[in-house]
Amino acid sequence: MQLEFCSITWRNFLSTGKVPTTVNLKKSSDTLIVGENGSGKSTLIDALTFALYNKPFRDIGKPELVNSINGKDCLIELEINSGGVSYKIVRGIK
Repeated sequence: MQLEFCSITWRNFLSTGKVPTTVNLKKSSDTLIVGENGSGKSTLIDALTFALYNKPFRDIGKPELVNSINGKDCLIELEINSGGVSYKIVRGIK
């Protein structure tokens, strides 16, 4: 069975603030993530790993995932499709 990643959205996660960041992962059949240092490549991987496994990809604690300025309402939403069925994983930290 094939697993298709559709989109991921996060807010108040690591260095990103309360304005949601959304990445459409269905725009193309292949997705390449490139960017300057500090542009959010690792944040995307941490958000994806947190949504799937409830832990970050890097060696940092869960409390450190919450944006230090806002200090609350950390939320990640991952939309996937498997076998023609759509799923939405929503994970957050208060």
